Amino acid sequence: MDTIITSGAQSNNNRPNAESNRSQARIHAIPENIQVTTSITNAIVEEDGSITPTPATVITTAIFENGVQSGTIQQDSRLLSRNHININNPFSDLGVLSGGTALSGDTSRSVSPNTEQSQQQQQQQQQQQQQRQREYHYENANAVLVPPLNFAMVAPGVYRSGHPNKHNFPFMRKLGLKVIVQMSEEPYAPDLVEFLEKENIRRIHYKIEGNKEPFIEIDEEVISDALVNILDSRNHPLLIHCAKGKHRIGCLIGCLRKIQNWSMTSIFDEYRRFAGSKVLADQEFIEIFTAKVPYSLEHKPFWL
Repeated sequence: MDTIITSGAQSNNNRPNAESNRSQARIHAIPENIQVTTSITNAIVEEDGSITPTPATVITTAIFENGVQSGTIQQDSRLLSRNHININNPFSDLGVLSGGTALSGDTSRSVSPNTEQSQQQQQQQQQQQQQRQREYHYENANAVLVPPLNFAMVAPGVYRSGHPNKHNFPFMRKLGLKVIVQMSEEPYAPDLVEFLEKENIRRIHYKIEGNKEPFIEIDEEVISDALVNILDSRNHPLLIHCAKGKHRIGCLIGCLRKIQNWSMTSIFDEYRRFAGSKVLADQEFIEIFTAKVPYSLEHKPFWL
């Protein structure tokens, strides 16, 4: 790695600027295609060779990948004093100088030029993104977004629907889902399983039969356990679904509304909007649901 003291450096003993232009190489554990050049401007070179920053001192590190500049790093000039950098061996502690800042033009991630693992992770993420673009050929900038059957927002970060299919994948990707809660017995199609894997979406599966009368066929413990997952904001954004997004999900959401202290009238009104003709049995289940649902005060959603 080349390190350069640029001609902007000054010396207390009137040392020629050529002295300020010394460069040395130091090996770091970074890929061969990555080069890093660091420059220091407007600093003072003392008689003993130490470098003292001034208010105008600027430390700039340029990162090159395959000979093409991919970004720059601006660093705190106080690092010069803190690490006792010397003109005779300017960057013996360059590893400290090069860490913990962000690439200009991309504030979403941190960069450590001397960390091979960081570079490998970035390359892996880029490869995964390219693979998604190749394999999901049906998704593009002009793709029509098709929500799953009976899709609706329950609360910020929580959605409900019927069983999703491949036509819903572009829409689901827009949601940025972390978790899908399945409340039905139907197996997932291979393309849906593959989609969840590629998008790193965790699936929680409760094998519940269609809740036909009598309504007591619905397991209160299962509903309670599903609510625990819904009320943990670390799982959001989250999608809950059954076969058609009507009855099983309707019961679950009705019980959630009870925890939110909705009136029974409002709960039943919401249920009927999705359930259609089958109403009475599920309404009775919601009304008598009294199970205690534990949730974390630290991780509960703000709307609870």
